[in-house]
Amino acid sequence: MYNALALLNELEQSDIDWFLNTGVEEQVISGKVLITEGQPSEHVFLVLEGLLSATLSILEGRKIGDIGPGELVGEYSFLSGETPSATVAAAENSLILAIAKDDLDRKLEEDTGFAARLYRGFALLSLKRVRSQQWKLANMFQDKAQQEPAKLDMWDKIDAYANQFKELLQEAERESLKNNDEIPENIATDIRKGFRQFSLMINQTLGEEAQINEHVKTEIGRRLQREFLPYMLLTRIGERIYSKPRGYAGDFLTIEMIYRDAEEGVGRIGPLLDRCFLDEPPAIAVKNRRGLLVEEIRSVMTESQDETAHITSMASGPAAEIFDVFAMLPSPGQLQATLIDIDLQALAFVSDKADQRKLKRQIKLVNGNLVYLATGRQELKLPPQDLVYSIGLIDYFSDKFVISLLDYVHGLLKPGGKVILGNFHPRNTGKALMDHILEWQLIHRTEEDMDRLYRSSAFGTPCSRIRFEDQGINLFAECIKQ
Repeated sequence: MYNALALLNELEQSDIDWFLNTGVEEQVISGKVLITEGQPSEHVFLVLEGLLSATLSILEGRKIGDIGPGELVGEYSFLSGETPSATVAAAENSLILAIAKDDLDRKLEEDTGFAARLYRGFALLSLKRVRSQQWKLANMFQDKAQQEPAKLDMWDKIDAYANQFKELLQEAERESLKNNDEIPENIATDIRKGFRQFSLMINQTLGEEAQINEHVKTEIGRRLQREFLPYMLLTRIGERIYSKPRGYAGDFLTIEMIYRDAEEGVGRIGPLLDRCFLDEPPAIAVKNRRGLLVEEIRSVMTESQDETAHITSMASGPAAEIFDVFAMLPSPGQLQATLIDIDLQALAFVSDKADQRKLKRQIKLVNGNLVYLATGRQELKLPPQDLVYSIGLIDYFSDKFVISLLDYVHGLLKPGGKVILGNFHPRNTGKALMDHILEWQLIHRTEEDMDRLYRSSAFGTPCSRIRFEDQGINLFAECIKQ
């Protein structure tokens, strides 16, 4: 999903409308082949819901990548005029938008502005995909060229920390063999401290405030990933974030795993490294935001003049905060919650929990595409809402889309109703770990950024309030509909 935004963020609203109006929606079942390697294809596909997978015959059909909601498929062969270089099939039941290449050709010829924006989007999308594969290529072909002194000095500093930490992990392995596969507590404590120090060091070296250019950051980050990623893949949470089985890192099960806060890695040191990541500021912030949203929802319910408060969660994921609120209420009828998510598995997960807690009447589940909703292609009939919020969505989206989304939310709210949007702040001290090792790349925003977004939207005013969870790196920007 993150890669697809490189394309969608370059397009105007009219361009997106053209795609949605020209394309044909198709429901495809798991296993259906959409594009066959070496055979001409007459369509470019946009994934709306579900998951596709790409395979190569030269690798005996081995999967080379997943394609999730928002991703485009078939654009390379469209641009080059060559036959597809990979086979793409539905990994699960999915909804796709098929755009005929002939229609796209005509549009490009007739509308030069559309063509310029689309080609730029294609270029940025290709660049992001290439960068995401660089570490794999680097494992195969080591760059032996002379490095600039600055790179060498920086790498020597990082490498020293990395080697110290790897020595700790090796010691933990040795001692656990002598101790019935248990890591002695003193070594476990050293590893937890060492992980935090290592994360802080790479953030100081490669973070937003580091006084080096992006090319050097990328080069050092790639070398760091080669050294450290194998250890992170021993953790269950790190492996899921990196592999992105639902098409992006922060899917509903990733967030649920962080909420559950359990050590579930593999081998002797995997569980301990799982704990190290779960104790990192970004993971703690995710856990903290659950309680903060409970407070906000209960506050809105207290202020509501109606017998039943109406709230909507966008990109709701596991919706743990909703179930927390219902567990506190003397009567579930005090709250009506609408949960919107593009991921059918997320909605199924929430549906099971709602059924177990006998909350089916109070929770409305909507399989909704927020791009469609924000552009008017999909309609959702709701009573005026007291609160509309999202806590893990706009970190993936450009300002342009966030403003469109705010315009849509403004129309959902009753006068005096609130919107709350969560976003990671640039002072996130785990950002380099997320960016360079796990490839969980988010858009970080400041308080001033959030004020600017609200001013530019239908709300027309800066935030009425900005809160931070206890780590101080996840902000929650509120605005009230006048």
